[in-house]
Amino acid sequence: MGIVMASCATPTSPTGGPPDEKGPEIIRTEPETGTTNFRGESITLHFSEFVERSSLNQAIVIEPDIGISYNIDWGRKSAEVEFDSQIPDSTTLILTIDTDLTDTNNNGMSSPKKIAVSTGSEIDKGEIVGNVIDAATGERSEGKRILLYREPYDLTKKADYIASTDTSGHFQFSYLPQGKFKLFWVDDRNRNKIWDRQQERAQPFKKEFITLEKGGKDSLGTLFSTSVDTTKPTIQGVGLFSSNRMRMRFSEDITLSDSANIVITDTLGNEYSQVWPLYVQPNEPYILFAHSNDSLAPESSYSLTTTGIFDGSENSIADYTDSFTGSAQEDTTRQRIIKRNTVSGYYPGEPFEVTYAKPIDESVITDSLKIVEGDSLIESWPNVDTEQNILRINPDDQWKDGVAYEVRVWDPGVEDYRKFDPKIWHSSQMGSLNIMMEDSTLKNVRLRIENEESGFERDTLFTDQIEIDNLPPLSYKIMVYHDENTNGRWDYGQVEPYVKPEPYYIRKQVPVEKGLTGDLTIEFPN
Repeated sequence: MGIVMASCATPTSPTGGPPDEKGPEIIRTEPETGTTNFRGESITLHFSEFVERSSLNQAIVIEPDIGISYNIDWGRKSAEVEFDSQIPDSTTLILTIDTDLTDTNNNGMSSPKKIAVSTGSEIDKGEIVGNVIDAATGERSEGKRILLYREPYDLTKKADYIASTDTSGHFQFSYLPQGKFKLFWVDDRNRNKIWDRQQERAQPFKKEFITLEKGGKDSLGTLFSTSVDTTKPTIQGVGLFSSNRMRMRFSEDITLSDSANIVITDTLGNEYSQVWPLYVQPNEPYILFAHSNDSLAPESSYSLTTTGIFDGSENSIADYTDSFTGSAQEDTTRQRIIKRNTVSGYYPGEPFEVTYAKPIDESVITDSLKIVEGDSLIESWPNVDTEQNILRINPDDQWKDGVAYEVRVWDPGVEDYRKFDPKIWHSSQMGSLNIMMEDSTLKNVRLRIENEESGFERDTLFTDQIEIDNLPPLSYKIMVYHDENTNGRWDYGQVEPYVKPEPYYIRKQVPVEKGLTGDLTIEFPN
């Protein structure tokens, strides 16, 4: 489809006043949607504000795809879409403006806008709707592209129609003719309305086909989209703040396993020094600070290897092939508290840990530690140890039930104490969840319950009903699927040849209250 821009410069709105956070709207079209016996050669769009003109190119979709190209002639707050050829007789043409359209402040449209005209005496009124939800987060997914083919179809060619989900994860195909249709979600990265099987992911709905009678309506239900990330994160740079302190930047957010290890090698590939991962920057989780056990000389070049460092999809770090030089600079990093190991709560035997900016070599940090246990101030807590930059405060066997604790830890960064009030999860604080299936006949139902902040997770297999006890009083994410083929994983289906996805359910923020049992009934969405 060819596009010619008649004007390029984008007018801007006046400055001043409160920030603009609302996207543009199409307030009027010429002709109006629903016009029949259309003999015109263009459709004019009138906007509620100045729009970013370059964004309209990405936003326009003309359907069905019958090879009509167009030009755009701009007014101040309007655009005329001029067709280069005649629309065939008895055809319902749909001009869709997708949510890629933005104003001059980069605010996008909240939902797509469709303008339909017919060159015949009737306009097609068929409709297919559905929803897309992220299977991992439970969030409604915006901007997901759904391809629709009318039989007979050829998946190697462009889709006849395309729809995108709005901010609520909802999509809608309107003004469809009667017929049989195949629809599926595609990660259409190059936006060519074709599923590139070598590079793009696709997932089917629970129905392979939908048949519409004249003016008929139907729903595809909910598709739970997954993202399969197999790309290994890379180390984009290694910087030295001193001969020992390192800053490593990764291509994406990372997490450290308990076995995380970094080894520095010399130019011949021989091991030179062990490196201690200190911490991942809390507000920049793609930055890792580390400490080399041996000094790195400024006249030498080094490389490194890593193990036990992963991205969010559990991909390990790609091999680092570059080199870096050492440093003679003295470490001027000020010792300070970075974080504690959790803010949600602790099991009775779990230690309280504080992460510092660099290895702890100042006795004032351990010597000044104070613990308030109930009404007693303990200035010499017996169970304290340090490991590199971690201050670990262990309970005396277990933290006492029914006793409040306050931990006073010295922070050299502010030259004062930081006070923490850890919550202890004793049995009296625990709660339970009673989970029941709406359809009690289903076998092999798998459930996963997790709380990301605390690191709590539990997996189980059940039928009909299960009670999960000994849960800390937190909010949980619950994912359930019917393991129909008993392979131990959720199968999201296949587009071609068609394989139906297994039933799936996700709910965020399921609360558990201390001493109580909550009820949750699971019904797989249509």
